[in-house]
Amino acid sequence: MDQIPDSETKGEKEKMKQVQQERKCPECGGIVRPGYTELVYELECQVQIKDVPANVCSQCGEAFITGRVAAEVNRLVNRVVEDVTSFLKTQPQTRKTRAIAIAI
Repeated sequence: MDQIPDSETKGEKEKMKQVQQERKCPECGGIVRPGYTELVYELECQVQIKDVPANVCSQCGEAFITGRVAAEVNRLVNRVVEDVTSFLKTQPQTRKTRAIAIAI
């Protein structure tokens, strides 16, 4: 079997990397690039997570997060809500409206 020379493999890798970086937004057709977004969850309390790694459209601002990032964010949100709820149960008086902000 013939092997592909390293120079061709490197060239293909660079081309694939460039194609990955120049993805088009399915919403507007703009260019999607790596960036950060903010996620807000309305649960028992409002949980706001800032600086979440995402691919963001340069035209419409639509953000796309990977499955791995989504799983980590969900785990973090569940843990924070659980901890805050547990803490608030120990307090004599608490307000009905609660908000939590998290920066990653």
